Amino acid sequence: MAGLGELFIDARKEWTADVIGIVTDRFERRLTDETSKLRLDIAGLRQDMAAGFAALRQEMADLRFELLKWTFLFWVGQFFAVAGLVAVLIRFLRPGV
Repeated sequence: MAGLGELFIDARKEWTADVIGIVTDRFERRLTDETSKLRLDIAGLRQDMAAGFAALRQEMADLRFELLKWTFLFWVGQFFAVAGLVAVLIRFLRPGV
């Protein structure tokens, strides 16, 4: 009877080792597959981000140009307004006229 018990114990140890080996192999395969998918997703995300940042840079450059254009027009307008006021003041404050 003791021999039969030892046989079952040995069979269980072998079976347990086999099951652990199979499960480990399956897990490693699945982990490799999922890691590969994740890397592909990250690569796609990087491409999308690069395209988005390029568009954002272009939009910022366009907005900077618009801001400079309107700032220049504002200062030109201010220059002519001040020049007109100075001309009016000189005309009315000139002695003897």
